[in-house]
Order: sequence, then structure tokens, then C-alpha cells
Amino acid sequence: MEEDKKSFEEFFGVMEPKPAVIEKTGVLKNNLKVQHTKYSEEIAMLEARLAEKKEYLAKIEGGLDVIEELEK
Repeated sequence: MEEDKKSFEEFFGVMEPKPAVIEKTGVLKNNLKVQHTKYSEEIAMLEARLAEKKEYLAKIEGGLDVIEELEK
């Protein structure tokens, strides 16, 4: 019976002493913060690249407008 209780505790992980749970929570929180930072930086980089491409597209459209006006 004692062996069943131990395997139950190991299986669910909810019967662990509080410090172990807190330690795992801290590790998880740290991992999530690292991921948040990584993806925030990636999004900022992609937004900057998108802004550059939008500017380039506007220049292309301006060039097309000029050509169309010259053709009239």
C-alpha cells in the first residue's frame, strides 16, 4: 500500500513538498519569460522589416503613377 501511495505521488506530482513545487514554478516562469522576450524581439524585427517593405512598395506605386502620367 505504501508503494502504491509513493507511485501515485510521483505520477501526479501534486503531493510533492511545497519547495519542489515552487522551484518547478520558478523554472517554468523563467522559461516563459525567456520565450516572451525572444518572440517580442522577433516581432519587433519583423515589424521593422514590414515597414521597410511597405515604404519600398509605396515607391514602386509612385513610380507606376509617374509612368502612367507620362503615357497620357
